Amino acid sequence: MDTPNFRSTNLIPPQNIEVEEAILGGILLDPEAIGRVAEKLVPEAFYIPTHIDIYQAALALNSQGKPTDLLTLTDWLIDQNQLEKIGGQAKLIQLLERTVSAVNIDSLAVLVMDKYIRRELIKAGTEVTQLGFATERPLETVLDESEQQILNLTQARPKQGLTPIKEIVATTYQDIQDRHDKLIPPGLTSDFSDLDGMTGGFQRSDLIIIAGRPSMGKCLAYDSEIVLADGSIKTIQELYHQQQAEILTLNDNWKFSLTKPSAYVDDGIKPVFKVTTRLGRSIETTLTHPFLTLDGWQKLAEIEVGDRIGIPISLPVFGSEISADCQLLDWSKQVEMWGSCSVQTIIPAYIFKLIRPQVVLFLRCLFATNTYLSVLNDTPHIVYRGESVKILRQIQHLLLRFRIISSIEFNVTNNINPEWKLSIIESRSIASFINEIGILGEEDELEKLSLLISEDDKNREDLRQVYWDEIVSIEYTGEKQVYDLTIPDTHNFVANDICVHNTAISLNIAYNMARLHKLPVLVFSLEMSKDQLVQRLIASEAGVDSNRLRAGRISPNEWDSVYKAVDRISELPIFIDDNASMMLMEMRSQARKLQAEHGGTLGLIMIDYLQLMEGSSENRVQEISKITRGLKGLARELQVPLIALSQLSRGVEARNNKRPMMSDLRESGSIEQDADLIIMLYRDAYYNPDTPDRDITELIITKHRNGPTGVVKLVFDPALTKFKNLARPMN
Repeated sequence: MDTPNFRSTNLIPPQNIEVEEAILGGILLDPEAIGRVAEKLVPEAFYIPTHIDIYQAALALNSQGKPTDLLTLTDWLIDQNQLEKIGGQAKLIQLLERTVSAVNIDSLAVLVMDKYIRRELIKAGTEVTQLGFATERPLETVLDESEQQILNLTQARPKQGLTPIKEIVATTYQDIQDRHDKLIPPGLTSDFSDLDGMTGGFQRSDLIIIAGRPSMGKCLAYDSEIVLADGSIKTIQELYHQQQAEILTLNDNWKFSLTKPSAYVDDGIKPVFKVTTRLGRSIETTLTHPFLTLDGWQKLAEIEVGDRIGIPISLPVFGSEISADCQLLDWSKQVEMWGSCSVQTIIPAYIFKLIRPQVVLFLRCLFATNTYLSVLNDTPHIVYRGESVKILRQIQHLLLRFRIISSIEFNVTNNINPEWKLSIIESRSIASFINEIGILGEEDELEKLSLLISEDDKNREDLRQVYWDEIVSIEYTGEKQVYDLTIPDTHNFVANDICVHNTAISLNIAYNMARLHKLPVLVFSLEMSKDQLVQRLIASEAGVDSNRLRAGRISPNEWDSVYKAVDRISELPIFIDDNASMMLMEMRSQARKLQAEHGGTLGLIMIDYLQLMEGSSENRVQEISKITRGLKGLARELQVPLIALSQLSRGVEARNNKRPMMSDLRESGSIEQDADLIIMLYRDAYYNPDTPDRDITELIITKHRNGPTGVVKLVFDPALTKFKNLARPMN
């Protein structure tokens, strides 16, 4: 197809010379006319260059408080050596004589701007066509620049070019006066009174960084074990160094699936506490690490002995490795020998990566020794004995892959040779053991036990995925190296065969701005899904525990609050993009479109979080620096506050004083230079478990271009994922 040649056409660009002359004549005739059009009519809108010069002269006089009559305008043009350029005083007299009145000058200004925008559209179309032929440039860049050419025409603020400082001073003074008289707010308020008081609200065109340590204390001890997709067992420390894994997570439907962590976090050395359950499982975590309870996810600090936490009923994960049967027999004999001594030996790592039939064979051989079958109070028991508790815990894990729940306890009745025992007593688990594993040489005894199990237990398809295990002890075990994993969407994973959990203030701010100011809020969520964000908003608005809401455990009297919350939130102008691989060009495109669709207004842009944004440079520090400069440019272009979440580096962990500083910004580069406002999240309970006010979060303002720095304290409600003012509850 032939490319159209715009230069060869004889079409006249949109313009109306008579209307332009009428406007200039009205300005010469009526001293008030210039004030009625100065804000809506730019000099570039005039088609005739002479008209541009005359209008600019009138604007200059108006900014000085001088009239724009014939004599004054003529004198100004003489002083600037421009009178002859515009055609002399005769040109001005001609404009004045052709004008009868300036009554309709407002509508005439709109008409001139209409023609101007159409000419700019033609110009932009020509430039876009030329960009299309620039095949040597990346397509992404061409599309971005093409879109910018068109969308610039929809902006309500035409480019002004050079502006005399006198005009800026006058506008600024009026703005200060309006703020003093409280005619306009100093900035967009967040509904956090102390924060708004210190910042004056979030200013348009500001880049705001909210930074904190990943996980904020939700960490596991370095030796916590996690099963991978290939059946192997790795410690969380090994996964941190490996930086890739596929692990199990619990979904909203209470079923487990495989997922890949989006981040691996080294959180330094922290005080940890050992949680032990009735079934003999144990894990060491920080006090702030959440566990799945009957009331949802709760921090360890809120859990007591006697509470029940969730463990998987089944972990159907097997490998693809194959071993010779004779080698399996040898291994089972070695494990039998190791299990009969107190030395802390382990089952060979290769076993956990075997295919399902060979794991069955290994367990069958293992249970052929050191096992006894019994019936106590009409309840069948399968018991495996050994002196190595580590081996018994590994066997307990392997059994869980076949939906067999077992318990481990110290055999206190055997005073001569103290030992540990692994017991299978649940009817459904015994049925699974008989059907799946069995014991070589014990077929008759197993058949007897089978007769004691009801047919319902044998044939029942158990849809449950979580077993509620009782906590029997919580004890402090000292300071240890801890790690955490960031899991997308579900934010939980399985460690030591226990379900453990791994962004809230930014979401609260976004919600408050949309609610208070009724302005569009754009959220780019690179970590959490849009469904999870909305669930958090509903829980916060309804006053319902977010974990119970996510699990669907809502009491009858709470449904009314949920319905009302859904209605209120559905009316808010919040727009979410949860593309996990978002680049700056795409963000700019989305923001421009949203602003154009809402008449040029936009309240806030929020990005969660900065380090997940993608770029094109191999040097990550330079890449982040380029991204922050682009974000600052976007905030200025759209005249909207832009909040970007950022991570703090581990530098804070190496100091005695853990309060963060700007130098702790991860991959900082030019973050601290480009940002107008930097807020650091700090929780004393994160580092000092004995802190009495564990839910108080400090917002440390380390940089504020327009005001002082300082500290704002908020209270965090973990159940509702909501921050509140410390002094007064949030409405």
